[in-house]
Amino acid sequence: MTGMTAPTQSTAIPLTLLTGFLGSGKTTLLNRLLPQPALGQCAVIINELGAIGLDHLFVKTSRDETIALLENGCLCCGVRDELAATVADLFERRARGEIPAFERLLIETTGLARPGPVISLLLGDAALEGRVRLDGIVTTVDAKHGAAQLVRHEESRQQAAVADRILLTKVELVEASALAELEASLEALNPAAPRIAVRNGEIDATHLLDILTPRDLRPWLRAEPATPRKLMTPMRGAAASRATHPDIDSFCLSYAQPLPMQALETALTVLLGYHGEQILRVKGIGHFIGESRPVVFHGVQQLLHEPLKLEQWPDDDHSTRLVFIVQGLDRSVIEETLTHFLREAGVAESAVTS
Repeated sequence: MTGMTAPTQSTAIPLTLLTGFLGSGKTTLLNRLLPQPALGQCAVIINELGAIGLDHLFVKTSRDETIALLENGCLCCGVRDELAATVADLFERRARGEIPAFERLLIETTGLARPGPVISLLLGDAALEGRVRLDGIVTTVDAKHGAAQLVRHEESRQQAAVADRILLTKVELVEASALAELEASLEALNPAAPRIAVRNGEIDATHLLDILTPRDLRPWLRAEPATPRKLMTPMRGAAASRATHPDIDSFCLSYAQPLPMQALETALTVLLGYHGEQILRVKGIGHFIGESRPVVFHGVQQLLHEPLKLEQWPDDDHSTRLVFIVQGLDRSVIEETLTHFLREAGVAESAVTS
């Protein structure tokens, strides 16, 4: 685990993870994204070999046949295994000038991948320490088949639950009522992630970049569904989703007073160490004693990634807020663990849960 004791503004390259269940349109999305200037010099890694449908974007192949250069100067490579080693190798080739000096990483996972282990593998790899930082998890959900996939496949639920952005693909193929029901289900599963409708794969790349900025932090600092419960039909929408997916929950803990960073780090270390498999993701913004600027941090499974110090707060609320996404774990376990370590450090205040 990376410590939180020396938060700094990271100079590491931002990494975007593009995930989504089989057939949800990830490759179609890539075709629309890659020509856009907003991506800049980008390295794209597709974590499965085979027909990837990007041939029309390739202009030449490098000396390694797994790497292809794109028209906009970006590069793309396919890999089946050893993802972290592939990323580290790209950095080495970049340093030697063998490939373009990419400034961003975009990784598309296979449709059956669970995002947590992939991120843990990448951010926990010693060869990549200080080189990459998580900029966001973007998940595609098929508007036509997504509701059924969420019911049947745990991978689909995890992909949606941990996302920072949810892209509703193929919305042109469904009726408004069906789309509304899917959105209500996703709202219950992950109320913190903005949902963006994508028609024919068209989307502005800027919606998926620089998620860890004050402007884009606000959505995931709320954990309750935006739709009032009293306006919802019983056992439909969010209520039905909670009945169908009772194993995944999200909630936010907030502390008004500044916290001791070491105590919070210890508490999160213990939680991730004992319950990492059930803590799909934890993310938060901290107001710490001795720090004048807010600190953003992410935990995925057993890994707490290097924190990021921001220049300013995303809103007028300067409290510490922790968003947990858990599977099969009661929130009281997390609340009691945090309370124990913070009280030992002299923090008398209890968390406010939402």
